[in-house]
Formats: sequence, structure tokens, C-alpha cells
Amino acid sequence: MSSPQQRLPRDQRRDQLVGVARSVFATRGYRTTSMDMIAEAAGVSKPVLYQHFDSKQDLYLALIDASASHLDSRLAEALELTKDPQEQVRATYRAYFDFVVSHREEFVIIFNSDVYEPKAEEKLRALRERSAARVVTALQHFARLGDDEARLLCRALIGTAEVVVRQIDSQRGVDVDSAVALLTQMSWGGLQSFAQR
Repeated sequence: MSSPQQRLPRDQRRDQLVGVARSVFATRGYRTTSMDMIAEAAGVSKPVLYQHFDSKQDLYLALIDASASHLDSRLAEALELTKDPQEQVRATYRAYFDFVVSHREEFVIIFNSDVYEPKAEEKLRALRERSAARVVTALQHFARLGDDEARLLCRALIGTAEVVVRQIDSQRGVDVDSAVALLTQMSWGGLQSFAQR
């Protein structure tokens, strides 16, 4: 039974609903979650929920926007921490893996969702493109690579990171520090050969 709803300013109520919905979607999945479940978990009536979001899809798209923006800003910060290319590699892997461990619900929304809505997939594709563009720029500052070469290498690096991310998420015993060190050593070993062209 939900408790009586407390009157909150509109922005605070929206933030509260997003936080509750993130938790419910991450736990139950998109397809089995209903607006009734989210309203009950948030302790509000369904009309209050619909004052902020037109539909379940609208709410989920807002979650993707918030989670993608959070990850994108962390990756951008990691790349700006240093101009040393090896440390940029390390910092980027660290930011990526820390996001999985420390913000698991957001990770699930972005990477492990069971939603197959075209608008959702378009937003997730845009996130990958933004991430890729940042990495490509960093690669081209370090090595003499054409655009196609840099994009191909970038996709290989991101693909490797995503595989390891899923391993970290599914096997709680995987040590993030070890994963960062191992992937940095592997990636840096390969990237150095391009700088020496």
C-alpha cells in the first residue's frame, strides 16, 4: 500500500519519478513494467505520473536521456583529465567500468534493456556515436590515422570494453582494477605501434 503522496515542486516530483522508474525498469525490464507499478512504487496516483510523462515509452526515453548524458559526461571528463595518451586509455576504461559498478541501474537502462522501440534504439545509437567521436578525436591526436582507420580502431576498443562490462556485471567477483590494468596494457600495446608509423 503506498503512503499518502507528499506535494513536491514539479521539477522535484519529476526527478523523484525518474529515480523510481529507473529502479523498477532496471529490476523488472521494460516489457513487464507498467505505469501502475511505477506510480505505486513512487507513492503517487497514476494521473500524477501522467502529468509528467505521456506514456511508458516517454518515461523510458527520459531515462535513456538522463543515463546516457551521465555516462557521456563521465567519458568526456576521463579524456580531459590528461593529455598523456596512455593515461587517457586508462582513465576511459576506468570511467566506463566504474559507471557499471556504481550506477548499475543506469547501466542496465543503456546496455541491458529489453526495449525494442525505434526511438530508444536511436538514442542509444546516438550515445555510441558521441562516445566513438570522442575516442576517435583522442586517437587522431596521438597517431597518424585516417578517419576510417580511427573509427575502425575505436569500434574495436569500444566493443572490447562492452564485452568486459558485461562480464563485470554478470560476475560480481571480477576486479575492476585488474580489468582496467589488463585492458589498458593490451590496448596501449597495440596503439603504440600506430604512433610509431
